[in-house]
Amino acid sequence: MREYVPVGEMIPGMAYLVRRLLENTSNESWLRSGFLDKADPSALLAVPARKPGAEEKLDLAMSSSERHSLSRAEPGVGDGRAFVNEALRDFSRVQVRDTFAGAVHGAQVPEVASDTTPEAADAMVERALSAFNGRWKDGTRHKGWRDIEVERRARVLVNAAAAMRARRDELSGIIIKENGKCWVDADADVAEAIDFCEFYAREAVHLFRRERIGRFIGELDEQFYQPRGVAVVISPWNFPLAIAVGMTGAALVTGNTVILKPAEQTAGIAKVAWEILSACIVQEVSMAEGANVLQFCPAPGETTGAALVRDPRVSLLAFTGSKAVGLDIIKAAGVTGEEQTQVKKVVCEMGGKNAIIIDTSADLDEAVLGVRHSTFGFQGQKCSACSRCIVVDPDGPDGEATTLFIKRLVESTRSLVVGDPTRSGTDVGPIIDKAAADMIRGMIETARAEGCREELAMDAPAADASTGTMPTEYVGPHIFSRVEPHHTIARQEIFGPVLAVMHAKSFEEAVAIANDHPYKLTGGVFSRKPAHLERAKREFRVGNLYLNRGCTGALVARQPFGGFGMSGVGSKAGGKDYLLQFVEPRAICENTMRRGFAPEL
Repeated sequence: MREYVPVGEMIPGMAYLVRRLLENTSNESWLRSGFLDKADPSALLAVPARKPGAEEKLDLAMSSSERHSLSRAEPGVGDGRAFVNEALRDFSRVQVRDTFAGAVHGAQVPEVASDTTPEAADAMVERALSAFNGRWKDGTRHKGWRDIEVERRARVLVNAAAAMRARRDELSGIIIKENGKCWVDADADVAEAIDFCEFYAREAVHLFRRERIGRFIGELDEQFYQPRGVAVVISPWNFPLAIAVGMTGAALVTGNTVILKPAEQTAGIAKVAWEILSACIVQEVSMAEGANVLQFCPAPGETTGAALVRDPRVSLLAFTGSKAVGLDIIKAAGVTGEEQTQVKKVVCEMGGKNAIIIDTSADLDEAVLGVRHSTFGFQGQKCSACSRCIVVDPDGPDGEATTLFIKRLVESTRSLVVGDPTRSGTDVGPIIDKAAADMIRGMIETARAEGCREELAMDAPAADASTGTMPTEYVGPHIFSRVEPHHTIARQEIFGPVLAVMHAKSFEEAVAIANDHPYKLTGGVFSRKPAHLERAKREFRVGNLYLNRGCTGALVARQPFGGFGMSGVGSKAGGKDYLLQFVEPRAICENTMRRGFAPEL
């Protein structure tokens, strides 16, 4: 039995008491179930997860995280079960930590020569087109990837998920040593890649079955989808496995052939992903059918990447990265020469300047941790990261509510450990490269020069060139208050551990400030007022809105991810509509009376 009592000031203490009362009287409360509903003790003490299979009982890394069955279980896909999210590693268990640490220590980042020329990329496109339609210039023919049964293409992704699951900690180790993610973020990256494969495998199957539309006597109306053609996937360095696998897997399972061009900073883990997916393609189909379905193009974006984007034989461009590059891709895709036979489809996810609103009724225990994690997780190098925090305080920027929140956030952030991401206790690792670190430092200096109040400037380790493939530049967490909407750190995407704390006199003003930006990716609200939460749902216009939780960490099939405005074209990765970006719809109408009968009769 553990007894505890809150110690502190009256107002926070009352909020704590109210929260405990709400939790303990909730219809999902353990106490209510036991004392009021007289639930059986064996049910109360059961592990809150589905019963593990035999293969999971021996897996020390499996946590008791809840599982979800939010998508269809397609026959012939995997083991026939509905989709469930991959559970994250439970690092509170010593055996899990020891196993993971060993894998990180032994992980080797593959060497990749980024010297693919535009001429080599041109040959890749030609091979990808032949692999798509099964027609080769030498006159030989084989079954094109577009004509492979969708169930077989889906099994490729399921088998790839199984292969990544078997090498999960090794893959995390490669990510850590190549882009500097800490343990939790690297593990989540791998788990999301597995989720994308499992989810898209199940979602793809029904797209290619003819679906009858309506019931009309003497007429058969059907609709289905077909793949687009050659897809070029341009993946980023900040989620080097999950996003690369997600975009590539979506293109492959819908029957497109793919050229994968990863970010130059993280070509090693992308190469491993290519090897896994390629092996699963060949395993499922013959070598003739599987050759050149997926090709790897580790090349400079300014030359080879630009050539791929502009190639008239390419039908689909899937990109995640900066706004500048994304807009250039969209512009280039709109140029159609006489030799081009289709309008290119662009699936584009760009940046964010995301805001979290702290309402006057917010539970600061939850708000402080939610903002801290959303801002400084993976050093703020997420397009979904919180970079603006808008505190509602009728008494002004020096009011009691604002002062208390900033004080608690600063002290909570001080507890973060900045250092070597290969170590289990590290919370904040290095910046991806020196150019990015210098840009962040420049933003910090600009904030100081513009009169923003520096509330926190944490020290960071000096650059260490002995870390091998891992990034070496560090920038500690920084928090600025008295930030106005016109200040640079309130307008520009920083992509680093820098937070701008802003002020609003009312919740309405806070929503207006949050919306006043071209980026429309993620946002968050901490409030205990149902009316304010409902207003946020209506008026806080972002692709992913999170209420009373952090604004990062979207899970496949639970929080389909993607924004609009200058954050992207509105597609939702990990959602039921995402695969529609990779296919073209077809409709067929048949007069069945010519056959002498009407199907409906």
